[in-house]
Amino acid sequence: MTMDAHAWDDRYKATDSVWSPTPNVFVTEYLADLPVGRMVDVAGGEGRHALWFAQRGWEAENFDFSAVGVSKSMELAEELHVSDRFHGHVGDADSPQDFFLAPADLAVIAYLQIPADGLAAAIANAARQLVAGGTLFGVWHARENLAEGVGGPQDPAVLPTVDELSTAFSAAQLVVSEIGLRRRGVTVGGEAREAVDVVVMARSPEVVVSS
Repeated sequence: MTMDAHAWDDRYKATDSVWSPTPNVFVTEYLADLPVGRMVDVAGGEGRHALWFAQRGWEAENFDFSAVGVSKSMELAEELHVSDRFHGHVGDADSPQDFFLAPADLAVIAYLQIPADGLAAAIANAARQLVAGGTLFGVWHARENLAEGVGGPQDPAVLPTVDELSTAFSAAQLVVSEIGLRRRGVTVGGEAREAVDVVVMARSPEVVVSS
């Protein structure tokens, strides 16, 4: 079962940090060398990815439906001295809601684990707000993680497959350059384990200028 905004508010209130303050390993692997621009951390929670990009000179937006998560990200932006280029925005990822920084050069969707129809809507909403040739990068706990990995939700309905994501990205008219399963090392109870993620790298179509 997915949690609503109020449940996430309570979860973010209960601890200093729900998520690791460092960016996901695949976010850094795929995106560290992109030229600086405008990015949106879609369903960013406490904003760890938006904050990482802001520290690298990007204008960054944390877009999440938890007002508490967004507020925490803005406090962190102050502490990190990046508040001049950091935006907090309360909104639902799967609604047709505009980002502050649209059109953006980059949208990151990291571990938005919701049912397929809502996830497809979130992907489409992010895609329409990219500049021509802009990047949409996503990483999710994969359905294969139930049998082959560790951690993440245990409900297959919120664990997307490669085929489901391929369909959603195609419907959003995005050009996928890479999609597939990746394994990520984690430590559980002092033991080295692996989690199975699905990673997608895509771009919005370039504008074709007629002669």
